[in-house]
Amino acid sequence: MKNNLISVVLPVYNGKYLAQAIESVLNQTYNNFEFIIVNDGSPDNSLEIIHHYAKLDKRIMVIDCENRGLIASLNEGINRASGKYIARMDHDDVSLSNRFKEQVALMESKDLDICGGHYFVIDEDNNINGLNLTPISHEMCFLSLASKVPFAHPSVMIRKSFLDNNNLKYGQAKYQKAEDFDMWMRMYEKGAKFGNVNEIILKYRILEESLSRITNVELAKDTKNMLNIFYKNNKTELMKVIQNLPEKLNDEEKSLLVRFVFKLVFKTFSMSSLKYLKRIPKKIIICSILSGIYNG
Repeated sequence: MKNNLISVVLPVYNGKYLAQAIESVLNQTYNNFEFIIVNDGSPDNSLEIIHHYAKLDKRIMVIDCENRGLIASLNEGINRASGKYIARMDHDDVSLSNRFKEQVALMESKDLDICGGHYFVIDEDNNINGLNLTPISHEMCFLSLASKVPFAHPSVMIRKSFLDNNNLKYGQAKYQKAEDFDMWMRMYEKGAKFGNVNEIILKYRILEESLSRITNVELAKDTKNMLNIFYKNNKTELMKVIQNLPEKLNDEEKSLLVRFVFKLVFKTFSMSSLKYLKRIPKKIIICSILSGIYNG
């Protein structure tokens, strides 16, 4: 269906794994998409690789720019997009073949404005080193925003009309290091409906440069500030979520509950909040607390 056209936006700067990323998009079972690849002034052979695939598949649109950074590349790609949905993709990750099909189905059936999904963590040799689950429902994604991002950035699919109608772009706020988290926060403030596909849809590659970004002092500071502001502004609604939890929670959702309850205890000294953890396994409680301490 033409009205379900997807615009895939992939920014590139020195794409060591670019060919694999491109092929994972071209091999999707859902094939009604345009593929916008923005070369951000890469000094390596990224542009040559992009042009090679563009000759093989007419769905690829090549944008070659001088180096301006990730935020500018993302906004450039989204501005050029004509699809109903924007599918984010990064040059070192791999989309599983069912990704677009699963996400479009969920976006349509639940009328979502943004969704991601579960993802494998892989290394430079494509070895799978872990599986990260995501919160499924809008309410649990909302709870996630009080402690961590509810999506892996390259896994998300966003309704383009929501961005256009609310004049939303990356990098509009002061938080330039945590551009994805900042976007999700602003989308929520504008009334976006969140969700995640209850399937594994991506292989997310963690490299040395990925780790350096995660441990970046400015990124950590920006994230902490956003979390504190979000908690302060939404505490009442967040309490309603934990008072009306679904019967079944996946391990990530249980961890999010633990993080929020201990934030309540720490900030309000309300020990009665611990009652919400009665059905959470002790192992998850301990691991969630330690993870929260480690990540500030």
